Amino acid sequence: MKDVASLILYPTLTAFLFYLGSRAMITAWLWSRYPKRVASFFDCAACSGTWYGFLTAAIIGTHYNLPFLSLPPDDWPTWVIAGACSGVWNVFAAALHQHGMASLGSAIPEDPQG
Repeated sequence: MKDVASLILYPTLTAFLFYLGSRAMITAWLWSRYPKRVASFFDCAACSGTWYGFLTAAIIGTHYNLPFLSLPPDDWPTWVIAGACSGVWNVFAAALHQHGMASLGSAIPEDPQG
């Protein structure tokens, strides 16, 4: 059962962290001030996703004893594997999230005076 949980939790968390660090309005005060090199890194779903996956496995996996694909959660090779996998799946998960957000539109009416 923990394997299924990790297959849902890890991609969801990495996509959320990508959105939070690069797109979310609630954190615009932060990402709008990134220097160009930092902004390029955080804007790359694969680049930042790799680190988000590594950190998610290291912090969440170890603290909550949540293995990644039956690998021991407190072992650094597991964190590296989770990071490598996140570099791939985060691109798709973040794109799906971004598409969903764009499809929702806005509940705030546009200002007719622009």
